[in-house]
Amino acid sequence: MPAPGIFHPPGADPPSPAARGGRLNKDLQLENIEFTHRKAAVDEIGAALALLREAALWLKEKDIDYWQNWVDPDEKYVDWIREGFKNNEFFFVHAGNELAGMYRLQYSDDIFWGKRDDRSGYLHSFTTKRTRYRGGIGRRILDDVAARLRENGFEYLRLDCGKNIGGLRGYYERLGFRNVGERTVDGDELVLYEKRICDGGVR
Repeated sequence: MPAPGIFHPPGADPPSPAARGGRLNKDLQLENIEFTHRKAAVDEIGAALALLREAALWLKEKDIDYWQNWVDPDEKYVDWIREGFKNNEFFFVHAGNELAGMYRLQYSDDIFWGKRDDRSGYLHSFTTKRTRYRGGIGRRILDDVAARLRENGFEYLRLDCGKNIGGLRGYYERLGFRNVGERTVDGDELVLYEKRICDGGVR
């Protein structure tokens, strides 16, 4: 089963021309951009696989041994994506009119987390794209997902990442996710992270 994660660590996006010049066009700041999350259509599986492959190749360029199963995925990984599409669990995120990212959101996750009695959202296949906007897209998407879950009475947002991917683990921890354990799935050593999103903030 493929391990989830984010496309690239924060700060990896090259600065925009405006930023390099010391001035950032206000129109490019994320707070001025409308983000939309839409359910992926069944015929967009190819687009999802392309995003995952793009992420894997970017990581490979950075000599990060993670997500390399998505460069040329075995059928079992493709089936895992198909299952998510069949269950209407995949979402594409647009910043304005530009594709900004993708994720899979589940409301139970026995494979990675086991049986749980609380109401939680489980994030997988979280990818972000380089865009013309400044950094912070990953944080913005995670905040949006957490807000939607909170509005619907969910208590936690949960995800996992590779045990040895220090940059990614630090990124999630800076965003308020707590390390709550480890798990090995299909040979991948993973760290489990959760963030309390109901009233009261991060536990």
